[in-house]
Amino acid sequence: SLSWQLRLPKKSIFTILLISSGIFGVSYVAFVLNGWWLPVISPMIALSGSAVMIMFHLAHLHEEWQRSTEFLQSVINAIPDPIFVKDKYHRRIVLNEAYGRLIGYSIDDLLIKTDYELFPQNEANIFWQQDELVFQTNQQQENEEYFTDARGITHIVATKRTLHQDAAGNLFLVGVIRDITERKKMEENLKETATKLKLDNDKLKLLGDSLHHQANHDPLTGLPNRKQFHERLSQAIEWANVNEKMVGLLFLDLNGFKAVNDTLGHNIGDLLLKLVAQRLEGCLRGSDTVSRLGGDEFTVILPGIPGLLGASRVAEKIRNTINQPFNLEDHIVPVGTSIGISLYPIDGQDIDQLIHHADSAMYEDKKQQKKQR
Repeated sequence: SLSWQLRLPKKSIFTILLISSGIFGVSYVAFVLNGWWLPVISPMIALSGSAVMIMFHLAHLHEEWQRSTEFLQSVINAIPDPIFVKDKYHRRIVLNEAYGRLIGYSIDDLLIKTDYELFPQNEANIFWQQDELVFQTNQQQENEEYFTDARGITHIVATKRTLHQDAAGNLFLVGVIRDITERKKMEENLKETATKLKLDNDKLKLLGDSLHHQANHDPLTGLPNRKQFHERLSQAIEWANVNEKMVGLLFLDLNGFKAVNDTLGHNIGDLLLKLVAQRLEGCLRGSDTVSRLGGDEFTVILPGIPGLLGASRVAEKIRNTINQPFNLEDHIVPVGTSIGISLYPIDGQDIDQLIHHADSAMYEDKKQQKKQR
């Protein structure tokens, strides 16, 4: 059956109109169908006055109109996207089969019922507003909308509405619908997946950062460990070569640390090492690096130090700071430090030479302090 709404005149299917102006005036015969005036009889036929000719011509025109309507219906039925046409009263007058399948109602029901009879009120209100906007503005509108079909399933659709005018000046709204429910579900799933992946990536990054930190830092004090110390010293030497600067290296260990461990326990000894690390960091510039090699051995890298005098001043500042007694859980503990200094490139051209020189100088300082006691 055709999906075209045919609203016929109440009194008769065809209305004949004969317009004449004198015997030889121009005459037309037309019939009104669904509110449209169509010329159907040429002047010569009108002047003939033959009723038979008139009725034959009208029947022929009706057959042509019906064939054209059926052809147009078959064309729009071949379109996979749901299509609807509404008049200015928001009544559906043309539908294709895809529209009926999507909505879930028969074409006949859809042609005689309004949106308010087919959809929940909130959905029908939106459809009416969107239709009216097109009628009022004559502007094409594209919207994403929700509707509930005859089975109670909610769909998400993209609807494009455009306004068209026929030869008689009648306005019609043509809508083309694309069901994007599955696409939206996929998009939501992709968003959820992307969010989960981001969270997983963030967790992996945090884990990676944590593992990197553990691999390069002392777990007790949080200072760079031996591995990181070698990397930082190598970088400082490379920087010094490029910029023709010097690098100072301090080696130090604590005097009296073993006694603290033996008498007060390892927990107090660990607390002492943490506090020493804090004091060392407080003595240095942001560009300097203090590391813990293990036990009570620490190193300090001083990039761009002007010479032995500058390095000695830093060493003296550290010595004075460390020599201040530590309050370790109500135990006042005095410790000292021995410090050895080496300078790049004066005391060595590579890392091993610098470390050896600084380490030897530290033990020499320790010997001298023992002699002075």
